[in-house]
Amino acid sequence: VNSLPTPLPSPLMSITDGAPTAPPPPAATSLTAELCVLASGSAGNCSVLTLSRSGVRRACLIDLGLSPRRTTRLLGELGLGLHHVDDIVLTHLDTDHFHPGWAKALPCHCTLHVHASHADSCPHFGLFGLHAAPFESAFRLRDGTPVRSVLAAHDDHGVATLRFCLPGGCLGFATDVGRVTDPIVEHLAGVEVLAIESNYCPVMQENSGRPAFLKRRIMGGAGHLSNHEAIEAIARIAPRSHVVLLHLSRQCNDPDLVASLHEGVAYGLTITSQDRPTEWVRIVG
Repeated sequence: VNSLPTPLPSPLMSITDGAPTAPPPPAATSLTAELCVLASGSAGNCSVLTLSRSGVRRACLIDLGLSPRRTTRLLGELGLGLHHVDDIVLTHLDTDHFHPGWAKALPCHCTLHVHASHADSCPHFGLFGLHAAPFESAFRLRDGTPVRSVLAAHDDHGVATLRFCLPGGCLGFATDVGRVTDPIVEHLAGVEVLAIESNYCPVMQENSGRPAFLKRRIMGGAGHLSNHEAIEAIARIAPRSHVVLLHLSRQCNDPDLVASLHEGVAYGLTITSQDRPTEWVRIVG
């Protein structure tokens, strides 16, 4: 039987920068943590992090770029429902990371975590009146799990890179990162599992029929990471066990090409898809 949820913060009233929303779980409680990317790409991004303690399985969604109907269906195929979701963390508010359908479908029991740089934009996306909790460098999930954040360059307002600080291993999550800086490397260094975008092949990008302004946006240091930029970032961050590659472009990338660039690596590798969920990636437990 799940306990009653902790009180929710007032909508868009204060920045939860390091302020715990719930006490941390007892140290003796065993934890299993797993990540599944439901879909990743320009048509929509959504991942689910599950935290299981003493037979109780709770979930955190990272981005809501799929429609409520599709998200609910995919969660159901994993044996989950929206009633399992306590937290939703948005990396930013591009429509492929926050589907407009969620403005009227967001479960009222969930805490919505959004970076303070995007808080002023929330009413534009229909998020006023919801239980949103802006953050800057740190916050906690409803169960007390600490999450740290560093803002990366992406378009006008940036994107939150995330480190979920789990006992026994951390999850790093970095998508739509215009460029990888020293603070981002320090922030994500040594995580157990690193989910990071590998968006495009520069040759395919240059040879594509995309307009010049779009190519400049993507490759100009405030858009996305190329395959080789992702590899360089992975080498510097040095994840301990597994890498999940996010947000592959369907026009300007190829999963087989990406896989070939990671041949012989010491870490496990998962390449995400726009069309189907990944297998579960174990983080802890």
